[in-house]
Amino acid sequence: MMQPLLQGTLRLFVVFIALMFWPKSAQTQPGLSGSDLWPKGEAGKDYNLNNASNQKDGPWIRVWPNGNLYYIGTFNAGIPVGEFTFFHETGEVLSKVVQTSGGKRAFTKLYRTDGTLQAEGLYLTSQDLDENGEAIRKKQGEWKYYDQQAQLRLVENYANDLLNGLTQRMARQGQLLEAGEYILGNRDGIWKNWDETGLLLSEIGYDNGHFHGMCRVSHSNGRPRSIGMYRDGKETGFWKTFTESGVLENTRQFEDGELVKEIHENGKVLLTFPDGRPKEEFNVVNRKKEGPFREWHDSGAWAMEEEVDPISGEAFFRRVLDGEMIRKEGEYVDGMLDGEVYHYDQNGRLQLIELYENGKLVGSDPR
Repeated sequence: MMQPLLQGTLRLFVVFIALMFWPKSAQTQPGLSGSDLWPKGEAGKDYNLNNASNQKDGPWIRVWPNGNLYYIGTFNAGIPVGEFTFFHETGEVLSKVVQTSGGKRAFTKLYRTDGTLQAEGLYLTSQDLDENGEAIRKKQGEWKYYDQQAQLRLVENYANDLLNGLTQRMARQGQLLEAGEYILGNRDGIWKNWDETGLLLSEIGYDNGHFHGMCRVSHSNGRPRSIGMYRDGKETGFWKTFTESGVLENTRQFEDGELVKEIHENGKVLLTFPDGRPKEEFNVVNRKKEGPFREWHDSGAWAMEEEVDPISGEAFFRRVLDGEMIRKEGEYVDGMLDGEVYHYDQNGRLQLIELYENGKLVGSDPR
């Protein structure tokens, strides 16, 4: 759910927090002076000081190699207090952190380089240590994420850095697009998705991160597309699919995730060979074959074909089927062969014409 840019920013923030408590940073001195954001006076005399127990005490700053501020904040006997501000190396504010509860709680706001607020939430100091032996801070409670227009787009809840509780994803205009619950990092209960008009698109059940219970997916017009049940992440029982007009398309029966029976109810059916090459195509009306049908030899192969985009001029490849040959074609009426049925060899030559009436062969003409 989280966007890659935001993930990178949060990782960078964690690194900043770890470095902030790294003992060697007590010797760091600012590279430039004169910034209005820096404490007044001289480093090592008026700020960046340690107390008698060699703990950071009072105003502290660190800088990037180019001399720009890295962070500025205040310590009390080694414990961060009040607001800390972190900066990108180019000088823009990266985050603002308000330290409370003896440095154990850090309410954090994260910013993009254009100054817009990207995320806000609480970090708690945990008992876990990083590779430098420093306490790792973990997300706790509600976190909010915003787009560059300051519109709230995502709300997550955490417990000990694991998603826990309600998660909601919103559209630009504030409409709810997705909602569901996590329990200690795993999806649980019913998750729902909507389009930007408020139309419910899906309801899917989860248990401990696995599909479980009812699954209902809708077409864009709101009518059901598929309905079925999961048990422990596997399809079970009967699954039904429907056309956009609401007509039942097919029924599938599953046992422990394995398809044991499929009934074509209505609509176009395409059966394929294991690699996806077409094997048979026909239409079904009320479980009966109706209209033209076509069957293919087990021949041909997939190939990659290069094309050029007429607008950009960029070359790209698409997969095409080459060498497939029709084996038989004709027509069904009310589930029975009717009329002429044509048979071809693997080179595409017509070999035989059969004539059917109400499913009965009444004539044959070899070629």
